[in-house]
Amino acid sequence: MEHSIDLAGDGFSPEEYADIKQCLETLLSIQAGSQPLDRELGIDFEGIVGYPLNVARNMLSLEIIEKVNRYEPRVEVDSIQFEVGVDGLLSPCIRFIRARGR
Repeated sequence: MEHSIDLAGDGFSPEEYADIKQCLETLLSIQAGSQPLDRELGIDFEGIVGYPLNVARNMLSLEIIEKVNRYEPRVEVDSIQFEVGVDGLLSPCIRFIRARGR
């Protein structure tokens, strides 16, 4: 899955911003179940393949929001927009903001 991350830098030091961006890139690029010590880490791409496009968008959005809440509490998902390739490949464009109360 190709994805793009838009992380609003408001309120983050340059080091914290770089660390959060790297953590998000890692989280969103790992297939769930592939990490021996934490099988929940990553996104379950395989569980989404084969569903109709509107259902797959919802499933992927929910998966991203839940995993970000669990693994990167410094930010929260502000919005998710999807680009759909001619081959039906979903590419989420995810905007993150600083988590409330942090």
